[in-house]
Amino acid sequence: MIGAMAWRPRGSDRRARPVIVGAWVAVGLLGLGLSGNLADAASTGAGRFGRVDAAMRRRVRGSGGGATVVVHDRTTLFRRTYGGLRTTTPIPIASASKWLTSATLMTLVDQGRLALDDPVAKYLPSFGVDKGTVTIRSLLSHTSGLPDSDCVGDPTITLRACVDQTAAADTAPGVVRAFHYSSVGYEVAGRVIEVLTGEPFERAFEDRIANPIGMRRTRFDGTKRPRSPNPDPSASAISTVDDYTRFLDMVEHLGTSGTHPILSPTSVLEIERDQVQPFDTSRDPAVAITRIHTYGLGVWRDTTDPADGTVVASGNGALGFYPWIDRAHADYGIVGVVDDRGPDHAVPASQRVARLEWTAAATGT
Repeated sequence: MIGAMAWRPRGSDRRARPVIVGAWVAVGLLGLGLSGNLADAASTGAGRFGRVDAAMRRRVRGSGGGATVVVHDRTTLFRRTYGGLRTTTPIPIASASKWLTSATLMTLVDQGRLALDDPVAKYLPSFGVDKGTVTIRSLLSHTSGLPDSDCVGDPTITLRACVDQTAAADTAPGVVRAFHYSSVGYEVAGRVIEVLTGEPFERAFEDRIANPIGMRRTRFDGTKRPRSPNPDPSASAISTVDDYTRFLDMVEHLGTSGTHPILSPTSVLEIERDQVQPFDTSRDPAVAITRIHTYGLGVWRDTTDPADGTVVASGNGALGFYPWIDRAHADYGIVGVVDDRGPDHAVPASQRVARLEWTAAATGT
């Protein structure tokens, strides 16, 4: 979803539309054994995934179509497109953007250039006055206590200027006791990425995640040329089912895309680890919609085991894009739709289909 402060369509989620971006060269999944152009491939696994197929048909009724894929350890179990949407069609993914931003930041952790428990003021000195308790980890886990900001995603200013406004806001987080799902922490994290890499946020994402994985049609500022000066790291990305499948494959294989290391296994698992165990999540509007009470770094922990290990994690977005990974069974998949009826409808509707997907993949039913 796009953040508790942004359940109303706003910013990049409001502006984004599913538009093909430039020319795209069809490529394989870096040797992963998956088709590089899934849109034109024949549907597979229809018998085993009959309930999923029926649910997807209901899910896209009255909309512009949809696409779904389920993979087990680089073997496609089910893939089907519906209506006008293809797996190569760029669509707004809303808060599925957060998973991408977390991964980008964790490449810097892997390089030893920052630690999750570092204070933000170490990299952004303007946060040292009354916000010294804010850490990098708290930005990504929605526990920073920072106030919501109306400048997130505003194309008339820069990301840096927006973060400066947040730093100057007359509030002191103090000791945070509650989880507050919002965009502001990711805006600040995006600026930290810019400072450490010396690149605009989107360029850093492309260099560290998108290009090495082969996410050719994924952007953080829609189809704008020139680039937006203030892409929203929490919610403004557009992507395709094909592209995001490449990302999930890397995550499933603990940071390796084909033979190329992108993240360390430690960083991948840290993203999925429970980051909000001490905090009260019960009153948060996003939790009320997802009905998921535990969160990692940019991902919801949909199901967990008795030891609080992540079984299924997702990066679900307010427009119904629902990528998920089942760590216990080496399965992953995506419900790809664009649903403008609001997150209180779009998220649970896609969640129901996603649950059918991971259940069918794991149990055959």
